[in-house]
Amino acid sequence: MPAETVDLAALAPELPQNRELLNYWRQLRGDRPGAPAREAFDPMEVPRLLPNIMLLERSDDSGPRVRLMGTALAERHQHDLTGQPLLPALHETLRRSAAATYEQVLSLPCVDVLLRRILRVSGATPVVEVLHLPWQDRGGTVRFVMTAVWEADAEVALAHHICDSDWQAAGDRRRALL
Repeated sequence: MPAETVDLAALAPELPQNRELLNYWRQLRGDRPGAPAREAFDPMEVPRLLPNIMLLERSDDSGPRVRLMGTALAERHQHDLTGQPLLPALHETLRRSAAATYEQVLSLPCVDVLLRRILRVSGATPVVEVLHLPWQDRGGTVRFVMTAVWEADAEVALAHHICDSDWQAAGDRRRALL
């Protein structure tokens, strides 16, 4: 699905946890163009968000590698992917869109917010909001993507017309270019 492109200042995730993380990212970025440095991220500033955060790093092989995976994400996935490539762990129908999103967040760079239904390993199909944030390495290259995944309630899903159980449907995507 094509993303609606909005101004970064106007980008507002639906879920308060993702709004909190985006506001923290904006604070670290300040008035500088581009993405903030990953080294500026202090986990103690957002401790309650950490279980639902995954840090991905561009690798030279098969797509993004999981540097860190929050405990809630690992539990829902039924496997901690820390140190492993992400794409082989995803359902085959999601690999292509996940790879494209990851590459766009790094190459444009951009902040990406996606609200969609997903298929869990358990067979459940909840609606989640996924926030993708780009981060620079020490050399100033955008090399990391922080991904936060939170389950949305039925009210949010209905407001965005995500009311069926088709987890392959595109969902609602908004993107802000940096």
